[in-house]
Amino acid sequence: MNKISCDICMDLIPLVKDEVASKDSCEAVKNHIKECESCKIVFSSNNNVKVSMNDKRVISKIKKQLLTMGTILIIIGSMIGIGISESEAMFYNVLIMPIIGSLGYCILKKKSYLISVMMFLMVYIYHLIKYVLEGAFDQSQTIASILVAPSMWAFIYSGLCLLGTLIGFLLYIAFKKERE
Repeated sequence: MNKISCDICMDLIPLVKDEVASKDSCEAVKNHIKECESCKIVFSSNNNVKVSMNDKRVISKIKKQLLTMGTILIIIGSMIGIGISESEAMFYNVLIMPIIGSLGYCILKKKSYLISVMMFLMVYIYHLIKYVLEGAFDQSQTIASILVAPSMWAFIYSGLCLLGTLIGFLLYIAFKKERE
């Protein structure tokens, strides 16, 4: 039988005590404690060290990670949706924007309207800059017409986000009633 070190024995002792270690591991620990007094003391002691966890801290950390991941998904989805608005794939926004709205409801609950407001602003600014850089507006147009043109896309995208928020709210209500 191969001899094991004290570190390995210390790692295996809790498993042997809980009777979840393999037969070989049990034999290795028993052979080791015959020769090692310090490991024998640890093995024979009834100190089962229990690690206490702070449940509130763990839940708080999980919520924080979910919030971060959700926020990243919303930002990436928004950028993708805005980016494909001028390509053949622009009709995928009919799926992307409601998903962003639903994620926004899951993350922000009562403040989920902020997702639609932010989407409106992002889309509006993107299209305004794009139209100005492309020279889509000539000198004969008024400032009002220049400022109104990008709002069409902004209303469409923020409306799709609001639709997603409504879907998220309805799903929340449905699952809440199912639990009761």
